[in-house]
Amino acid sequence: MSRILVVDDEPAIRWTLRDLLTSCGHEVVEAEDGQEGLEKALAEPFDLVLSDISMPRLSGIELLKRLEVARPRMHRVLLTAHTLDEYIDLLVGNNLSCVLTKSVPFPVDEVLSTVDALLTRQIFGIERHLSEILFRSKMTVRNHQEMVNACDSLSEVATNRRRHHLLTVLNEMVTNAIYYGAMNLPGDQKETWHHDFQIPQEQAVEIELAEGPDRKVISILDHGGRLERKTVLHWLHRQMSQDQNGLPLGIFDNHGRGFFISRTFSDRLSISIERGKRCEITMVLYNEAPPLGEKPLVILEI
Repeated sequence: MSRILVVDDEPAIRWTLRDLLTSCGHEVVEAEDGQEGLEKALAEPFDLVLSDISMPRLSGIELLKRLEVARPRMHRVLLTAHTLDEYIDLLVGNNLSCVLTKSVPFPVDEVLSTVDALLTRQIFGIERHLSEILFRSKMTVRNHQEMVNACDSLSEVATNRRRHHLLTVLNEMVTNAIYYGAMNLPGDQKETWHHDFQIPQEQAVEIELAEGPDRKVISILDHGGRLERKTVLHWLHRQMSQDQNGLPLGIFDNHGRGFFISRTFSDRLSISIERGKRCEITMVLYNEAPPLGEKPLVILEI
C-alpha cells in the first residue's frame, strides 16, 4: 500500500481523488491548500503527492518545487484546469513534467494509470493506455526502407487529411528514435544523418499499434534511452512560448519540433524514459471526440 497526499482547494476534487485512490488500496491524506500540503508532507512520509496548481497561500508549483528538495524520492504530479501554455516557463524551471488536466469527464483512467506507473515503476507498455485490447500488431525497424514501410502502414489508421498529418508525425518520431536513440547521433546535426544504415537486431526500433473500443494507440520504442525529461521540456517550451512578435521561440529550430507536433496532433501523448536503456513515445488517437479540456503533459522518467 502506498501513501498519497492529495492537495486541492476544491473539496469535490479532493473527495473524488480520495475515493478513487482509496478504492485502489492506497492510503490518502488530504490538504486544502499548498501551505497545508507542505506542512503535512514535511511531517510524515508519502510516496506521491498529487496537487492542484492554483491554490491560496502556496501554489502547487511552489509546493512541488520545495518538496523536490525536501523529499527528493517523492513522486510529484500536478493537476490543473488551466492551459499548460500559462505554466510552461514554470514547469521547465522546476523540472515538472507530469501534469494531468481536469478534463470533462474527469480523467479517472488517466489519473489511476499515471499514479500506478509512477509507484510501480512500470512506465512502459502500450497496454497502460487501453483497458481492453481488440487488436495488436508489432514491427521492428532496422533500416530506412523498413522505416518508410512502417510509417506508411501505420498512417492508414487515420483518414483524409489526418492520414497525411499522422504520416508526418510518424516520420519525425521514428527518425528521431533511429538516429538519435538507437544510433546515438547528435540531434542538432540532422544534415549529417544518412539513409544508408543497418541497425543491429538488438538495437532495432520497436513500433506497436493497438486498438481498443474507443481509441487507437501507437508506441515507438528505442533501446538507447538518450532522452531526458528536462530535454523534452526544453524543446516543448521552445515551441509553446512566443517571442515579442508572437512567434514560437523555436520556429527556426531544426531539432526538437517532433515532440510538439506529436503532442499537437495526438489526443494524448506520453513519453517514458529509462535513462541509458530505452525510451517510449506513445500517441493516443480517440475514434470520436476526445475528452474536453487541455491535453495533459506526461513525461515519466526512472
